[in-house]
Amino acid sequence: MSETATGGDIDDATVRRVRGRLLSWGRANLRDFPWRSETNPWLTLVAEVLLQRTRAAQVAPVFREVRERYPAAADLVRAGPDAAAAMTARLGIHWRGPLLYRLAETVHANGGVPPESPEELRAITGIGPYTAAAWLSLHRGRRAVIVDSNVARWLARMTGRPYHRDPRGVRWLQHLADGLTPVRAFRDYNLAVLDFTMEICTPRAPSCPVCPLRRDCVCGRARMDADTHHARQRNNCQCDRSTAG
Repeated sequence: MSETATGGDIDDATVRRVRGRLLSWGRANLRDFPWRSETNPWLTLVAEVLLQRTRAAQVAPVFREVRERYPAAADLVRAGPDAAAAMTARLGIHWRGPLLYRLAETVHANGGVPPESPEELRAITGIGPYTAAAWLSLHRGRRAVIVDSNVARWLARMTGRPYHRDPRGVRWLQHLADGLTPVRAFRDYNLAVLDFTMEICTPRAPSCPVCPLRRDCVCGRARMDADTHHARQRNNCQCDRSTAG
């Protein structure tokens, strides 16, 4: 795959422009979380599991506790399932404790390190395509395409196509995300996309006026055009009042 591989709905020049602007935005705006600088494969996989359906700010203190108390999968296996459940209880999703303990057992049985084959990863209970792709691309130096509901929302807005909250099996979405993901700078790009879809292209009230991609985005252009139209209407009304009488 070349660096200029097409994204399907957008041409090669737009792919390069969108990719470059996201990378530039990321260099200036990436958030700092403890798992992003962590190199321990077990701990980084734990982080990606904990991040499922949970905001990163909530996960950070739990991750720090895992790192301090269970730096190896064997440590959590010895502590037992109740320890895993107690540690994750404050994240509010009760299945996460048993899931984390089963993950510890699997990794411990694999010699203390998670498998790096996408197929073997997805065979582990609780690790789907998104979590596997995130772990491989962000922590293991393997190019993988990250597509979750936030990415699906951004790409739907950018192309003007329907939004699919569950992006699995949506071929145009997967193809476009693949075309946008660089061959070499995939980690920096994926980190930028994760933060961009949480900070700028938010579910409600996206920050289109400061979005670096607004001119290549169908929804962004429509919003800018609407804002310009409303501004002109306000100016006209002010002129009418100033010249009245």
